[in-house]
Amino acid sequence: MSLSAETFVDLTAESMEVEVGKVVPLSCRVDSGKTGFPQFVWKTTGGEIRKSAVEGEVDFIAPRSSGTVSITVDVTIGGNIESRMIDLTILPEGALKKTADILITVDTKTLQNVWVNSTHKSENFKAPLSIKGTFRYDPDSELAFAGGSWPTYPMYDDGTHGDVTAGDGIWSILMKFEKTDSKVYFAFDDGNSYRVEYESGLAWTVKMAWIELDEYPDDHSNPAFTPDKDKTISWTASMAEEGGIYSER
Repeated sequence: MSLSAETFVDLTAESMEVEVGKVVPLSCRVDSGKTGFPQFVWKTTGGEIRKSAVEGEVDFIAPRSSGTVSITVDVTIGGNIESRMIDLTILPEGALKKTADILITVDTKTLQNVWVNSTHKSENFKAPLSIKGTFRYDPDSELAFAGGSWPTYPMYDDGTHGDVTAGDGIWSILMKFEKTDSKVYFAFDDGNSYRVEYESGLAWTVKMAWIELDEYPDDHSNPAFTPDKDKTISWTASMAEEGGIYSER
């Protein structure tokens, strides 16, 4: 039996979109001239309903897979029942985040005895390491924006700015970009005195190897990434071997 026209039932969600595994509050408001307190029975096609201390208010915990979930509440008051339903969209993790955390790391322990050319067959990394590219970056806030004419910024091996362990030879920089589909180009430089084009010969060799190993192997201009979601972009020992930086290429 449905509630009378004197009774108003409204089911709302704090947001109609929620990321997998996250929580969104739900509220069912009942205005009725009938005596007694309303009783609520909640149902969901996915995820979990967690009751709160307030009748008619619950937390919905989204499932671990994306898609659409239907949530129904049956309201009983004065012997009558009426149902309300809403559909929530479950999005992948990070989809509602407006920024993309881009962590770039370089294991400089791999940058020893690097082959640059026939006259410089064994170049070694010399601190510090810096990064440059088509982006702008504020080291204080760690905010970054796509677009820029190759400014240079320091990287860190001191336990800050995304660096995990100070002094371990892995230089890092954490950049919090406004999400965009725009491609961002980057390259490096270090204190090695032998120069090739716009950076040290060692950094140039790393750049030329990384071009073939990044997200865009068909783009041969510079290494690149797209800050469309959180990413860790790392130069590792396996990349050094795959990139062939220790012998003539």
